[in-house]
Amino acid sequence: MQIDRNPVDELTARLTVTVEPADYESRVEKILNDYRKNSTYPGFRKGKAPMALIRKQYAAPVLADEMNKIISEELSAYITKEKIDILGNPIPETSTEASGNWEKPENFTFTYEIGLAPEINLSFGRSAKFTRHVIKVDKKSIEAAVSDHTRRHGSISEQELASDTDLLIGHFTQLNDAGEPLEGGIESDSNIALEHLDERKTRKALTGAKVGDTFDVDPHKVSNGHEDLGKMLGITYEQVHDLKGQFRFEVKEIKRLTPAENDQSLWDKVLGKDVVSTEKDFREKVAEELTSQFDRDAEHIFRRRFVVDLIEYMKIQMPDAFLKRWIQMNNENPLTEEQLEKEYPSYADSMRWQLLQQAVMKDTDMRVTGEELEEEAKKVIGAQYAQYGMPLEGEMLDNFAKNALANDDERRRIADIIIERKVVDNLKPRVTIKNKTVSFEDFAKVAAEVR
Repeated sequence: MQIDRNPVDELTARLTVTVEPADYESRVEKILNDYRKNSTYPGFRKGKAPMALIRKQYAAPVLADEMNKIISEELSAYITKEKIDILGNPIPETSTEASGNWEKPENFTFTYEIGLAPEINLSFGRSAKFTRHVIKVDKKSIEAAVSDHTRRHGSISEQELASDTDLLIGHFTQLNDAGEPLEGGIESDSNIALEHLDERKTRKALTGAKVGDTFDVDPHKVSNGHEDLGKMLGITYEQVHDLKGQFRFEVKEIKRLTPAENDQSLWDKVLGKDVVSTEKDFREKVAEELTSQFDRDAEHIFRRRFVVDLIEYMKIQMPDAFLKRWIQMNNENPLTEEQLEKEYPSYADSMRWQLLQQAVMKDTDMRVTGEELEEEAKKVIGAQYAQYGMPLEGEMLDNFAKNALANDDERRRIADIIIERKVVDNLKPRVTIKNKTVSFEDFAKVAAEVR
């Protein structure tokens, strides 16, 4: 067998594969002999049919099948031997047909197109400047935090009818286009906080709800951004982007919060017994708390934005035409030209980030240890249960983490979280990062852009 490589452009190449009779004859012959041993033809004992009959019936499909196997094996071996870093898989050129007659042993020629991974340069110049937005702790944010503490330590009461500030606890069921529960669809026990709904029409429709009532809602309109929606429905951040259609929400409980008084009792609950004795001191402590919290929030959003901004800055070229064909070829449901053009930029950026991660991992010999996986699994699972008021710890948390890591998909997801964190940590010192102080409102706008 001979494989020749010819460049098409900087990021694509064509592989011409020539398969000779010596490459396939013995394999085909063995299979045909096996067929003969197990075949039954009228007028012949089992296994005694003339080989000519076997060849006439099976030679062409067997040859085609074996040819595919041989080419797949040899292409893979060639790519590995030549150390060609490809994207996706080789694409057979549809305009190319096998030369010769499939019924006779002779040479066959096929051509494949391959997409080449671009080189990733991890040496950034002085122009690699990125902004980290830092939230200013002002009177407004302090007041909001105080209000949050009064609410957090307030009292909860059951209600029969929902007001526009109540919490609806219930069950989400994904619907199909006909408005019926979707078989195998998403289901989740969660809640809707009416006072936090930006969509007035939806809030108005849910105000006055009673236990047992059901409402068909757009999940995007009863949540605050993609991250919040992901937590609400128990799905990943990535899955949220593709989520469309309605959900049925059944009201199971209605809760109303009455905020606590801003007095010594509240201060003791928040800070500890007699840590402060005046409202002024309490607000100063709240300001310190906010400074620490805002710094964590700033770092979280920066890391998300950093990935997006870095990819844009690096301008990594991709074999776009090849990748679009590859996507179409591997998509179970063919995309329209419009759909492909709309979805491709996001796909390409995702691949750019994967390539960048791989480059950093190779450059630093980065690894993910079993201990890191266990710790991250505990952290992820603990956070998931904590948001529903069900903290896990000790042996129970250990068991939940082990069960999660036993699932290959979940193990891969948790490993990806660790890798992304390590890669970002490695890339940050390679570039220039400047802090920019902004108001909480402006920070919220920045955060919304990357969710």
